[in-house]
Amino acid sequence: MGESGILLLIFLLLLGAILAVSIVLIRKAERERDEALQHVADARTDFLSRISNDIKTPMNVIMGMTAVGLEESDHPEKMVECLGKIDTASRFLMGLLNDLVDVSMIELGRFRLHPKPYALEDFMEAIRDMTEPECAKKGITFYMSGGENNLNVMVDPIRLEQLFFNLLGNAVKFTPEGGEISFRVCNYAVHSGTFSADYVVADTGIGMSREFQKLLFEPFTQERRDEAERRHGSGLGLAITQNIVQQLGGSIAVTSAIGEGTKVKVHLDLPLADIQPQKEVARGGGSRQAFAALEGKRVLLAEDHPLNVEITRKLLERRGVEVVCAEDGRQALELFMERKEHYFDAILMDIVMPKMDGFEAARQIRRVPHKDAQMIPIIAMSAKDAREDMDACKEAGMNDYLAKPVEPQRLYQVLAEYLENPM
Repeated sequence: MGESGILLLIFLLLLGAILAVSIVLIRKAERERDEALQHVADARTDFLSRISNDIKTPMNVIMGMTAVGLEESDHPEKMVECLGKIDTASRFLMGLLNDLVDVSMIELGRFRLHPKPYALEDFMEAIRDMTEPECAKKGITFYMSGGENNLNVMVDPIRLEQLFFNLLGNAVKFTPEGGEISFRVCNYAVHSGTFSADYVVADTGIGMSREFQKLLFEPFTQERRDEAERRHGSGLGLAITQNIVQQLGGSIAVTSAIGEGTKVKVHLDLPLADIQPQKEVARGGGSRQAFAALEGKRVLLAEDHPLNVEITRKLLERRGVEVVCAEDGRQALELFMERKEHYFDAILMDIVMPKMDGFEAARQIRRVPHKDAQMIPIIAMSAKDAREDMDACKEAGMNDYLAKPVEPQRLYQVLAEYLENPM
């Protein structure tokens, strides 16, 4: 064999080796891809099984307690007890649906934050108000410490609170009676117009295995252990939490061991706010201040669903508000035009309505040649994720929004804010 033949043989051998290695690598990549896809499929299947149970359980409570309550019409205290259980089950369902919507928005790349000035004092108060009662129910001791609470930052208040409510909610869920949970603000500093801090949530709960910690922030996952399996949940909260942290430009780290509890540290750099946040009425919306701001006011309610009309009207009338109802956006526009200037103090506007939707109705109202057309507060109401519609609401001339189902406290709070501080 000549020199050229030897070179050709070497070339062919090298080419064969490269092809063999390539085939092995391709098959390994395909196998890993298939395993990853199977993991996702198994996680989703497990999730659907759990979510079905998590939906049916509160639905059973709602239907069962409704039936019992109807039979106990002669015993008010029994009816109140049934209503309380229905309320608890309904709130669990609402939280579940909100998690599903948030994860869908994350997967579609449409999960957005809406920053505005927010007082850290209000943030700490929200943490305390939401966590202390839940800990008290389970006999858990709750501690809070640290923080520069006299500062205002630019952040999405709802998502910031959601981030830590998720972490603290998990701590409560997986900490037994007699345990401890703490929320600490550490290593905080102000520099270059930014408030930097570490927020640490720690508990003495059941902890997590190292294997599960690798999957902790993947949606649809929960650790399969006897103690954990008895606890309800979608397995979506931490995936949402991680996304919020990422959008805030922060970081999140978890330290945990089975039987030794869990510690979660979130680092955030939040820009300081140049303007003061709008002062809200007291949390819970049940203050005399809020009720006083509503007494004697007149509100135009644009809503096409009869039950939603009944609920909203009764909630407002209980606080001394006169309610004028419109079945669609066109009728709302006509009523506003027909009444004298400053007849209405505020407008509650459903988004999805026949004949004319809430966006167009708001735009048309702003064009009416009344002195109050540019000033009257128009508050959107939506059964969709109204936060994602916020830009469209602002473009249409609306001032704020309320998410359905309407929380009475939130309804009173938002209306009181605008009626106490007219534009």
